[in-house]
Amino acid sequence: MNASLPVRVYRFWLKEMMHILPPTLYFFVAFNLISFTTNLLTRNYWFHFAGFMLATGLALIVGKVILVVDKTRIIDRFRGAPLVQPILYKTVFYTAVVFVVRVLERFIHFAFDGDGFSAAFEAAAIDFSWRRFAAVQIWIFTCFLIYCAATELSALVGEGQMARLFFRHRSSQHRLTRRQHVRALMELSRLAETTPRERLLDPETPQGSRLVSIVDALRQRPA
Repeated sequence: MNASLPVRVYRFWLKEMMHILPPTLYFFVAFNLISFTTNLLTRNYWFHFAGFMLATGLALIVGKVILVVDKTRIIDRFRGAPLVQPILYKTVFYTAVVFVVRVLERFIHFAFDGDGFSAAFEAAAIDFSWRRFAAVQIWIFTCFLIYCAATELSALVGEGQMARLFFRHRSSQHRLTRRQHVRALMELSRLAETTPRERLLDPETPQGSRLVSIVDALRQRPA
């Protein structure tokens, strides 16, 4: 039975919010931490409301950019390549898009508050600072690098596995160490990508036999 229009709209909204929430929260914490430490080092105070709002607004911009960019095919150009390629590609791509969006939003803000786009351009040129621009872009690039590395690793080992490895698995409860778990999951991923389904599910083949041994090792528990 097809759901009603309000239900479909709600499900779509909830799905998009679940997609945008993790990166937004990550960049919200990261940018506010950067602003907080900068205030301590340069201005000798703990909290600055304008800096907090700027960091929060930038985190919201980043969240919106990720939501839109992830819908495009170009972001998955290096899918299946060694991890360094998609991580660096996505980092540079996200950083460039955020830069363009920041410039456009700033320019539009000057245009509406001033006397038109020519005045907005002059005001933006006067307000522009290479040092501030470079500092912000370096931190955005660094935060994106960490974010992309974490998301690519999470996609590689499987949905939810990173959280299990960090918060649930204990060496006293599993015969395999964390490193062995990661290696087993990575080998399992490689087998799934490079082996036809029929050979992978056939225990008589080397790939099928290896699959059975990996699964048995992951299921082992101490007596």
